[in-house]
Amino acid sequence: MQRIQISDKILYFMAGLLLLLGYLLNLGVQPLYLEEPRRTIVAMELLENQNFWVPTLIGEYYYNKPPLYNWLLIGFVKLLGGFTEFNLRLPTVLASFGIAGLMYAAVKRYWQNAILGVLSALLFLTAAGILLFFSMLAEIDLFYALIVFSGILAIYHFGEKERYWPLFLLVYLSCGLGVLTKGLPSFVFTAVSLLVYFVDKKRFKVLFYPAHFAGIALLGLMLYAYYSQYAQYHDLSRVWMRMLSESGDRTVVSNSLGDFVQHLLLFPLNWIGDMAPASLLLVFLLRKDWRDLLLKQNSFIRFCTLLLFFNALPYWISPGTRMRYVYMLYPLACMLMAWVYSQRATAPAWTMRVFRLMALILLGAFGLGALALPWIPDLQFMQSTTFGLAIASAVAIGCCFWTCLRKPQFALPLLLIGFAVVRLVFDSTVLPQRDHESGGQRNRALAARIDKIVGDAPLYTAYQEKVVAYTTIVYVNRLRKRVVKRKDQLLEGAYYLVPLKRAPKNARILLTTEYDDKIKALIKL
Repeated sequence: MQRIQISDKILYFMAGLLLLLGYLLNLGVQPLYLEEPRRTIVAMELLENQNFWVPTLIGEYYYNKPPLYNWLLIGFVKLLGGFTEFNLRLPTVLASFGIAGLMYAAVKRYWQNAILGVLSALLFLTAAGILLFFSMLAEIDLFYALIVFSGILAIYHFGEKERYWPLFLLVYLSCGLGVLTKGLPSFVFTAVSLLVYFVDKKRFKVLFYPAHFAGIALLGLMLYAYYSQYAQYHDLSRVWMRMLSESGDRTVVSNSLGDFVQHLLLFPLNWIGDMAPASLLLVFLLRKDWRDLLLKQNSFIRFCTLLLFFNALPYWISPGTRMRYVYMLYPLACMLMAWVYSQRATAPAWTMRVFRLMALILLGAFGLGALALPWIPDLQFMQSTTFGLAIASAVAIGCCFWTCLRKPQFALPLLLIGFAVVRLVFDSTVLPQRDHESGGQRNRALAARIDKIVGDAPLYTAYQEKVVAYTTIVYVNRLRKRVVKRKDQLLEGAYYLVPLKRAPKNARILLTTEYDDKIKALIKL
């Protein structure tokens, strides 16, 4: 019998298939949490109000984010039917694979290497922070990353051809969509990216061409089209003041010197940890000619290096930065790491040995962790399945470990498969556990109790916008098929969620719960 020949292509295909399954498996199982409920409530209220211009949250004006992402959620809800967890999270999955697809297309075109394009995409999809956290949330950041990254690629694609009209029109289209998604950061990404590219190409005068002013005009037209509609319902100055203050809160001006120094040191380390396993390939940059490798050997690599550094710089010196704010730069970093890996033959021999050792340590840790699944206390409710899952995943990772020992040239694709298996294990254990017992599950259960008491009667919050968790409000809205809003003037016959201390003396207290270390109550007058 002929033995199956292992190759990079086969292993990358296996990793991609497992990642696709992992990104979708149990996507709708865990209850909404973190920022997901906020995004969902805004979408629910836009839909019920039939006013898609002015976002509200519990009936109050919501200034933090423009509504493009909420429009996207509404589209998926309408298309797929209902505010289900799966429907709300699917746009994030599609955005993640959309970014990966753009990376593959760019690398294949500019390096004439499809396998390297696949590797770049897989490095992005397995980045730890995305793989095990943000790719399974109904949150703005990966959708926003897709918009910004598309604009960055347009600069290089059309700039190299000196086709400035499509360049500027597409870049400012991306900027406009970004502003309508997340506000002011898109102005910075656009300005920095254009300036760095044209200065590096010694074509600064292009920024004064009519095509550039046409792009700016397109951006202005897009923003005018939205904000002129918004202004018909509410004061625009409040929106812009909120955007400015939100951006300013993250800068060095609004933080102490200690916070600044701490962030300056930790930001690169956090990025390295969040981007593993791609960041492990930094070991191949430990060579004398690393500058030539990044800046002289390939024009697209030079572009990625410069755009990555100069776009990351404002966030590096801003203590309020979170890693999700720079997810649009992860594709640039992953493509750089794929390029560096492709040049490993000219790196010092010890770098490959170190990388292989790191891969073996991680695969070994993954395998031992899989074997521990049946003894984790929080998973005892599903013990009948954890034994089989532990054996299957440990065998799969063990095969990767053994193959890596015998064939060190496949260490990277085997490590990617290991990360993909970890995602599948995560989907099969952590997500069901959160559905069984978690803060989100308790908030969902509270929503069911509230709905059972209130029925079809009017229900409001009073005295506070966030009397209970937004997760509870989402599920109450979904059960009642209408949104809960705030009303501080209490009327007889209606139900209210209020701080217990502010409940009127003549109110019937029907339910109490603790939220934010204070007792809240469901009352009826």
